[in-house]
Parts: sequence; C-alpha cells; structure tokens
Amino acid sequence: MTHPGKQRTVLLAVREGHVDPRLLNSALALCRRLEADMEILVKAGSATPPPEMDDFLDTLRAAGLPFSLEVKPRLRRRDLVDYANAHEHIAAVVIDSREGWEALAQDRSSDPWKHLACPLVTAASQEKKQH
Repeated sequence: MTHPGKQRTVLLAVREGHVDPRLLNSALALCRRLEADMEILVKAGSATPPPEMDDFLDTLRAAGLPFSLEVKPRLRRRDLVDYANAHEHIAAVVIDSREGWEALAQDRSSDPWKHLACPLVTAASQEKKQH
C-alpha cells in the first residue's frame, strides 16, 4: 500500500536498549497524520531488531502501513542527518533523545542535529527525559 501523491516518509531511528513504546507510538501517529510511509533504522549488535520491537512491527503490518527496516551495528547522529538530508522524501526524523547517540563528539561544539533539513521529533518517556 502506498499513499497517493508525493511519497513522504518518517524516519524512525531506534537504539537497542532504548526501545520505548512512546517512541514507537509517536512515529506511528506521525505517519498517520502525514499520510507517510516509515523507514526504520535500528542500531543493534545483532542482525535482527530487538525483541521489544516485535509487537510494533506486527502493528505496522496489521495497519498496512508501508515500512522498511534496516538494522545497523553502527549508527551515529551524523549518519541520520546525512541520510535524511540526502533523501528529500524524509518528512521528519523521530528519535528517543538527542543525547546518547555517541559517547563524545570530537568537536563538542558541533551538533549534527542543527543541520537536519526536516523536523526532529524526540519521543522519550518523561522519566527518561529527566535523567
């Protein structure tokens, strides 16, 4: 199933160990509002997505929402920004938090998120945002 008109896609970036139902539900709700497909990039140590994502993937399939899924052992903020900026159909990027994607940037004043050409949505749970 594809949406009529120009293809729009929400890019959901998930990190193993940071799979939060609020993050997944926010991405799904955004796709529905924008009538967009979903691309999911997962940073994980194995070739399969974390088991915490199984129900969410089943929900996407049941809803008939077009999506793609790619699991990567390494995924940095800059990778996400570069990918989103290189694909004009990316309407928004959804992540759990701006922090924690890398231990430390070489240049601490550089913030790749500032160069993102589309909206960035952070959707961590309230408890996690306070830490």
